[in-house]
Amino acid sequence: MQIPPTIPKAAAPGPQDLKPEPVARIAPVVMNDAASRIDPSVILKTPVPVSQGPRTTQSVRPATDQTGTIYTSPEIGPDTEAAAHIATLMSQLGKADSGTHVLRWPLPREVAQQQQSQGGSQAGSSGGLASNPKEALSVLKQGLDQSPMLAVANFASALGLTQGKDKTNKPPAVSLQAVPARGSQEVQDGLNLLMHGQLMWEGQLTQGVQAKIYREDTYGEDPKNPGGPLVKGTQISIEAELPTVGMVRIRGMQIADSVSVVISPEQQAQAVLSQNFQELKDHLVSAQLESVRVRLQNTAGELLA
Repeated sequence: MQIPPTIPKAAAPGPQDLKPEPVARIAPVVMNDAASRIDPSVILKTPVPVSQGPRTTQSVRPATDQTGTIYTSPEIGPDTEAAAHIATLMSQLGKADSGTHVLRWPLPREVAQQQQSQGGSQAGSSGGLASNPKEALSVLKQGLDQSPMLAVANFASALGLTQGKDKTNKPPAVSLQAVPARGSQEVQDGLNLLMHGQLMWEGQLTQGVQAKIYREDTYGEDPKNPGGPLVKGTQISIEAELPTVGMVRIRGMQIADSVSVVISPEQQAQAVLSQNFQELKDHLVSAQLESVRVRLQNTAGELLA
């Protein structure tokens, strides 16, 4: 290979060497219907979102497609009996909440059976609940203690749903034998008593003494806590037509540990009761009820003694 003695100099191209290349005209692209259906992501070469990706027929392997022991929890079927009981109870609650319900005062079983056998009224054809007013009121208290509807109220108190507590701040005991059957009328009466607290008795208290007794819930200020909140209590009103003094209205109220009694006779009996009012107080002391505040007033509310 021979090397030339001189290296030729590179010359710059002249104007005659610069010839423009012909430029081809490009027609505009018209997007027809077929092109409009093309996914823009394909034209722009962009990744396809997962939610818009093509659907595949490849099945996903189930979670149970594995080796080893598989533990599953047993299916628990619905408790139809409990559901029916709850539905019945809710229906009874709706009836109790529909309005004020005054219940008939319950009587002891033996007294009620005796009256049914005799075919008498609530007072009985034998002439009264007892031979004297104290025994007659004791009979009414016994009937309330034995009543299944009171067991419902006591059960609610034992659960802390009401304020039915004694002086030791303990809820009353619940007699399981007296709890009524599910869905019975005693349950309905117990709910009515729990929500409204109204009982009514009318008949012969003793021989020849016609009377009405009405029990209701009441609210008042606890005398031991003046200015404090209202406390739920009980009020019992008695209207009795006594042979010697005529119509007498007695209203007893218990708020917490405080018990007060107001006696309101008609005009013809005011003088007689005023003369014997101190004897009534002495009886209360002998019965260890000296803490009970007793007032004698006329029907207009004016204090007599």
